[in-house]
Amino acid sequence: MRKFLYGAALSGAVLLALPCAAAIKALTLDELTAITHETLLVRITGSTTFAPGVPDAEAVWTRLSVEGESLRSGQPFSGSVTFLGSHDPADHFGTSEMPTLQDTRLGNRVLLFAERLPDFPGGPALVAHNLSYVYRAEDGFGTPVVLGKGEGAAFPVNVKLSEARALAHAAHLAVQSAAAGK
Repeated sequence: MRKFLYGAALSGAVLLALPCAAAIKALTLDELTAITHETLLVRITGSTTFAPGVPDAEAVWTRLSVEGESLRSGQPFSGSVTFLGSHDPADHFGTSEMPTLQDTRLGNRVLLFAERLPDFPGGPALVAHNLSYVYRAEDGFGTPVVLGKGEGAAFPVNVKLSEARALAHAAHLAVQSAAAGK
């Protein structure tokens, strides 16, 4: 009996030690630029939640009001970006993939990527599908920086905001050029 317990404990320890794959794929800047329609450098000016009732009656979405500029067109941007989930405890609906509360606080400056969904419930919307779409910008050592999110991400390490802006625009031009060459 004792050997059986030791064997069971050892088997359990081995199973717990196996690596697990993450559910969110890190997307490089080129990959993220290729699958989204907009790259925005904006300040979050408001936040509301809503439940459209479809496709899931229980789902709650957050709509961030933002103001800033499109890094793809260079034009001013004022509008909203939406993501699935809510940081409001009263909504009782969050997902492990939604952008973090720290990244989406009122007043934050963020660099974000969004997909334009014309058939979104309630009308067309720009959607940031998960936390890999939102990068917070902070002032650090006298210069604004975009906070990196690790290996494989669009910005794997902290980078000066001016450099992130240039990299995002260059990625957009590369995607445009590749699309024109097809």
